[in-house]
Amino acid sequence: MIRTGRTILLALAVLALLQLVWVVPEAHAHNGIENGQNPFTAWNWNPLATLLLLMAAYLYLNGLANWIRPSHPISRWQRASFFIGLFMIFIALQSPLDNLSEHMLSFHQLQHFLLRMLAPLLVLLGAPLTPMLRGLPLWFLQGFVRPVVKHPLGRATYDKLTNPVITVAVFMGVIYLWQVPGGFNLALRNEFIHAIMHMTMMSSGFLFYWAVIDPAPRRSRVHYGVRVLYLGLIVLPNTFLGAVITFSKGIIYSGYEGVYQPFDMSLLTDQQIGGLVLWVPGDMMSILVAGIVMIMWYEREEAANPSIPPRPPTQTPIETPTETPTQTNRPPN
Repeated sequence: MIRTGRTILLALAVLALLQLVWVVPEAHAHNGIENGQNPFTAWNWNPLATLLLLMAAYLYLNGLANWIRPSHPISRWQRASFFIGLFMIFIALQSPLDNLSEHMLSFHQLQHFLLRMLAPLLVLLGAPLTPMLRGLPLWFLQGFVRPVVKHPLGRATYDKLTNPVITVAVFMGVIYLWQVPGGFNLALRNEFIHAIMHMTMMSSGFLFYWAVIDPAPRRSRVHYGVRVLYLGLIVLPNTFLGAVITFSKGIIYSGYEGVYQPFDMSLLTDQQIGGLVLWVPGDMMSILVAGIVMIMWYEREEAANPSIPPRPPTQTPIETPTETPTQTNRPPN
């Protein structure tokens, strides 16, 4: 099954690479949605994102196939979570959602939610570290990955980036940076800046959930209670930002003015919906992940200190001898 999956992924990756190389570059540009075009058929035909996703899926499957005796087996639900996460990235970057985001703020915020919050969480719940490392070519693993991991600068950088204070600051700082009208409008006009927006948002999501979810075999020094606290701390700034956009009386993002609107909706209504998409699903995701962390916390505590004491060994009951009635000798008649 895994071998068949790897073959299919390799074939799809070759097709995506051929399209990327041979198709006219103008066909890969973000042209948005033309007037009168069905918005649900406006797919992004640039195969670069699909090619990278297929490579990640191949490394994952190849690593699972090469992992003969796993120290921490990857369950079926973890594998499903990983591939659903990759599919969410595909939907965000290749489906009509990508082109719709250039015309409507509500779809743009939905795209950011998928890239920044939902997809990183699902991918990391699939515990991808060991399978993807084992799926790498041996020359790349020994010639690049191991020297970087063993280098003191690489370790120090990793320790800094995975510090919970840093991850929270980066996670919320990136979303505030790109929600500023200047940066947001610039990303709408410039495809390169738009790509940087997506890369930084997705990277900040992976960095944040890496410290929170703690996918195997990683063992974080941060206590589970502290992780729940950090998840609660990001709710307030996310709520504030979403409320500002939702209740604004004027148009914040002028980049959508003068752009074709595929649906009969005013810019202000679209902006209010976009603020709600940033606000409500973002807060709900934080609460959901806090619940997942608490379940992980409970399972870890149960494994270390079982609440049900072991049964005492059963003792065989001691049989007491029963008294037999004594027969009295009657005198002869």
